[in-house]
Parts: sequence; structure tokens; C-alpha cells
Amino acid sequence: MAPPAMADSANGTLSYQSKSGPLQVSVTNVYLVQGPDSFSGKPIRKLIFSATDISGKIKTCATMSCPDGELGAGMTIELSPDSRLNYWFVGNDQRVQYSGGARREALILTTDSPQRVSGKLAIDDSASGGIKANVTFDATLAKQYSDR
Repeated sequence: MAPPAMADSANGTLSYQSKSGPLQVSVTNVYLVQGPDSFSGKPIRKLIFSATDISGKIKTCATMSCPDGELGAGMTIELSPDSRLNYWFVGNDQRVQYSGGARREALILTTDSPQRVSGKLAIDDSASGGIKANVTFDATLAKQYSDR
């Protein structure tokens, strides 16, 4: 069983060129959550990168998809065995959103266990209108969800 949700530290930036202008998010928090995927029901792990501490909100969420709605500026990454990393970026209190996929090589893990994930995320999809992410992190399991 996971301990109560708490923010782990992350350091880096997320950048996106939105229609209203450039947007940059300074990432200071990371959370590792796991539970059933909202579509397939298969177990997945997800990293949540945030500019603010949302640990209280993650702690009270009952479903795996709930923290996405609490994220005002940051990014989620699904850690699945697939060859692509699915991600979702939000900024400006979710007024700006972008989702995409990155090559698996964009995530270099130095630790990869059920209870802890650490490493570096380096995505540059800016040439095709996507995000640019450069974040180092060390996340322990913040919450285990049992319901979609």
C-alpha cells in the first residue's frame, strides 16, 4: 500500500507555443500514481509533473483520471509497455492543452520499480507544434487507485 500522496521534487521546464503566445511552465513537483487505465482497464503507471503542489488533491481523488482535472499547469506521462509515451500538457489553468506521443527514448530512467521512478524526460516536438520538455525527477509512489 502506498503512503499518502506527497509531492516529490522535480526540476525543469515545459514549453509550448500556443495560439495566444509562448507558454513556459517551471516544474517543481512530480507524482507517481498507478491504477487501471480509464479506457482499457489495464494497469498503468503515470507521472504527473506540476508547477504547484497538488498532493492534497491527489490524496482525495478516488479515480485514476481525477488528478488530470486538478492539474492547472504541468504534464502527465503514461508509463506503459508501448513503444510510445503518451503525454498531456496543460497550462494557464487548463485553458491551454496539448496531447501527443513521444518516442520511448525521450524518457531515460535511472530507477524503475513499482514504488519509485527517477530519471530525465527530454521531449522536443516544438518543430511540429508540440511541446518541449526538459525535466529531471525522482518520484515515489504517491497513490494506488483501484477504480477507473
